[in-house]
Amino acid sequence: MESAIILRCDKFRRQKLSSSRSAIRADIRRRVLVEAGHRCAIPTCRHIDVDVHHIVFVEQGGKDAYENLIALCPNCHRMTHQGKIDRKALRIYKSNLRFLHDKYSQAEMDILFELSAAEAGAAMPWMLYLTILIKRSIESGFLEIVQRQGMSISTGGVDTTPIFVQITQAGRQFVADLGDHEL
Repeated sequence: MESAIILRCDKFRRQKLSSSRSAIRADIRRRVLVEAGHRCAIPTCRHIDVDVHHIVFVEQGGKDAYENLIALCPNCHRMTHQGKIDRKALRIYKSNLRFLHDKYSQAEMDILFELSAAEAGAAMPWMLYLTILIKRSIESGFLEIVQRQGMSISTGGVDTTPIFVQITQAGRQFVADLGDHEL
């Protein structure tokens, strides 16, 4: 079944690319893909096979401008063309991406998505000296550091015992709310 979806999407892409339309400029395409971390912009998807999609279709006057482009996987791209994901939702996802890109690192977002999908109380091992990489998520109250008792590791006389990172209720709510607010 999955291969049928991909085949239909590939067929759609071939038809789309064979039109008289010019390709999106490389610098704009790159900016859109980097903004999304080369992943689908839909927060519950985050698939890594992505293409650049026009929020307002070219046929409806949409331009190849950064503000009108979003990274979508073939499945979400198809759902957009079927009307299952509307233009307003795409604008919300784009708005969220721009905010998240400026505020939180891709590593922080990946950790938040991973831990929000795990059962309550799940924790991820982390090294204390790497805490700077998730500092904003901790300061925002989305992640917390928890210690596991009875565990101690030392390397060359230096304590290298891993700490554990756990998502808070606020972090779970943050991930759940992505895309649920109004513009």
